[in-house]
Amino acid sequence: MHLWAIIPVKPFALGKSRLAGVLDAPDRARLNRRLFDHVFETAAAALGAPHVMIVTPDAELTDMAIGRGAHGVVDAGELNGALSHACRAAVAFGASAILVLPSDLPFLTTEDIAALRAALPPAPGAVIAPDRSGQATNALLLSPPLADFFRFGPSSFTTHVQAARASGAAVEIVRRPGLAFDLDTPEDYRDYLTRVSTAVQ
Repeated sequence: MHLWAIIPVKPFALGKSRLAGVLDAPDRARLNRRLFDHVFETAAAALGAPHVMIVTPDAELTDMAIGRGAHGVVDAGELNGALSHACRAAVAFGASAILVLPSDLPFLTTEDIAALRAALPPAPGAVIAPDRSGQATNALLLSPPLADFFRFGPSSFTTHVQAARASGAAVEIVRRPGLAFDLDTPEDYRDYLTRVSTAVQ
C-alpha cells in the first residue's frame, strides 16, 4: 500500500479566527505555524516526507513543503474541493491510499498514524477518527482514494461514515487522544495550554 498524507492548511495569518478573543493576529499566526509544523513533521516521520502533500491557497506554503521534501498543491477553493484536487494529485504520484489530517492536531503522534494504518480494512476501506465531541472528522484514511468522497463540515464524522458505507467500503472507527484533540475554540486553547504546562512540569 502506498499511503500518502494530505494536510489542508490555511495561510498562517488567516487561520484560527475564533481565537481572536484570546490571541492577537501575530500570536494566532505563530500558533498556526507551530500546529502545522507539528502535524507535518509527525506525518513525515510516519510516512516519509515524499509521501506528504499539503493543499493550501498560499503558494509560499507549498514552496515550504517542497523545500522539506514533500509536495504542495495550490487551491484557493473550499475545503472539500481542495482535498479532491490534492487527492487526484496524490493518485497521479502513485498513492493507493490517502490519509487526510487537519493541521491543528497538537498532540498527534506517529503511533496515532500507525493505529489508523493498522485499522484499515482490505480495499475498499475507510478509517475515520472523530474529534472529542464525536461531531467532526479529525482523520480520514481511504483505500482506494476517492476524489469525490470528502464531506468535511458540520457533523462530518457521521456524514463520512454514511458516505463510506454507501460506497461499499468497510468502515473502522479509531478513537485516540492524539487524534481527538483539535484546537478551534478559546476553550480548546485553554485546555491546550493546561496540557502543555502539565507535560513540561
